[in-house]
Amino acid sequence: MNNPAASPMPAALPGSGRSAGKAVSFAAELQSMLFSLGDARRPLHETAVLVEDVVHTQLINLQAAEVSQLRGARVISAEDLLFLMRKDKKKLRRLLRYMFLRDYKSKIIKGMDEDELLEEKLSGSGSAHKRQKIDQDFLSSIDQTGELLAVLEDEEVDEVKQERMERAERQTRIMDSAQYAEYCESRQLSFYKKASKFRDWLDCNSMEIKPSAVAMEIVAYLAYETVAQLVDLALLVRQDMMAKAGDPFGHAISAAFIQYQHSSESTAACGVETHSDAIQPCHIREALRRYSHRLGPLSPFTSAYRRNGMAFLAC
Repeated sequence: MNNPAASPMPAALPGSGRSAGKAVSFAAELQSMLFSLGDARRPLHETAVLVEDVVHTQLINLQAAEVSQLRGARVISAEDLLFLMRKDKKKLRRLLRYMFLRDYKSKIIKGMDEDELLEEKLSGSGSAHKRQKIDQDFLSSIDQTGELLAVLEDEEVDEVKQERMERAERQTRIMDSAQYAEYCESRQLSFYKKASKFRDWLDCNSMEIKPSAVAMEIVAYLAYETVAQLVDLALLVRQDMMAKAGDPFGHAISAAFIQYQHSSESTAACGVETHSDAIQPCHIREALRRYSHRLGPLSPFTSAYRRNGMAFLAC
């Protein structure tokens, strides 16, 4: 959502810190989100702060405002964000499914029965159906190969979502009733449910081209999806860092892990609990390094998203 013409938020690398003096923080909420996504029951505060910085940096460097300006629009719309996500069909499909389920849930909450839902679908009435039609028409307008429209009809199982659900199932097996209640409460947290705070966090009031309500809902989804992908990657990194018996390459560990190991030893010497089962900041940094590295040396020339050297996680 970066708007260089008006926004005071400069492009920044993860870990460089957010705007000086910004009091709004999602660190506490992120600790609960990390737990619900697979981290330990008591995630580290420093890990949550780092994740917050990464998510914030990624969001303010989205180029939605630039896309909107090219269209001559006065607001950032859902179409601008769909355009940014067109390169990754799986992530685009995941977003479209999320929006569909949100609309369906909204109708259920309003008390619509199955007959009313069917009638609305057949008639094409209702704001939710109209929004889906707008999204479909937009994707059709930029689709030259038919791949984007195929995403709308694709019923393939989302392997990433499936893995997250399986991890959640394994995570809850050993929980008692109190732990499970805490876990369920954490699962319900989202950036969208704190819309006002989320807008302040992104400093939307200072932007010349402001996002619409639907666009903000999608940005909130992208924020949560970025957290989820960071956890996915960090758990893989943590697994790789664990010493494996009989592994001839077990000695070849990263510099990040060596630094973490030394800091853990010094922390333990001071009598402070190290929370070895929790995701560490070094896991997040190593995950980002690997994700950026997998893009390859020609990545700056393959996507506009990476011209500033940043690999976006959610789109």
